[in-house]
Amino acid sequence: MGSAEFGIPALEKLFKSGHEIVGIVSTPSRRKGRGLRSCDSPIVLRARELDMNPILVPEHLKSIDFIATLTDLNADVYVVVAYRILPPEVFLLPRFGTINIHASLLPKYRGPAPIQRAIQYGETQTGITIFRIDAGIDTGNIILQKTLAISIEETTPHLYKRLSELGAESLPEAIAALESGKVLFTQNSERATPAPKLAKSEGQIYWDRPALEIFNMLRAFKPFPGAYTFLDGQRIAIEWALPIEGAGPANPGTVIFVTDEYFEVQCGRGALRVLEIKPAAKKNMSARAFMQGRKLAVGMRFN
Repeated sequence: MGSAEFGIPALEKLFKSGHEIVGIVSTPSRRKGRGLRSCDSPIVLRARELDMNPILVPEHLKSIDFIATLTDLNADVYVVVAYRILPPEVFLLPRFGTINIHASLLPKYRGPAPIQRAIQYGETQTGITIFRIDAGIDTGNIILQKTLAISIEETTPHLYKRLSELGAESLPEAIAALESGKVLFTQNSERATPAPKLAKSEGQIYWDRPALEIFNMLRAFKPFPGAYTFLDGQRIAIEWALPIEGAGPANPGTVIFVTDEYFEVQCGRGALRVLEIKPAAKKNMSARAFMQGRKLAVGMRFN
């Protein structure tokens, strides 16, 4: 059961593992893009390439017909990766229950954006948790966990890929643990932290924040919602930059240094060396290309 690309490595791992996959459950096709073309989920597309059947795409997870179909499939376990919240009528059906691959070391970062939040808050380690789904949000008993280091300049897309692969590699071990009746570990909810869905408004840069905090924001918010600021009323996305140690006397948001290749902006603590940007309605470009088309001088202000 899944919809996003995050679940494809797990699907492929199960396909090659010798387990019998009795069905695929994903989201219905959606209209996307300027032409509003109908697009199937990445999981549906990959399942078709692997000639898997049946592929179920219910609009309503509590529908009588959908639950009857699941009952007839008689699966031993449901494997959920980046899918919708399941009702008890669904997740209680299999005899081994329903398991989920979550991209954090639960109970840290419960919720829909664990990868982004871990990077945003400067974590140096994360991992995956495979747990049995219950009525809460990412609160079920843990089957296993695997850790993964986060590199200092790693962005969400790169970490997303590594965690999806780690989850897939760990899946056979988790299923074997279920089959053997291995003891599950209860989560300590007192240590839980949230990972709420990202909002567009979170992308605005507030220059009074420390440079390292803004840098982590740039890493975390790729590709959505991005990180942006304003120069003379024009919205400009900061695509890549590096934090610089040391504090200057200028007000936050002030350009304090300009070279042919980059410029630096004062932050609440330290500065940000801007290397790549995206002006409104234009493509990504280097800071050098931007400054060739627009004069940028020390003392100018971003806000």
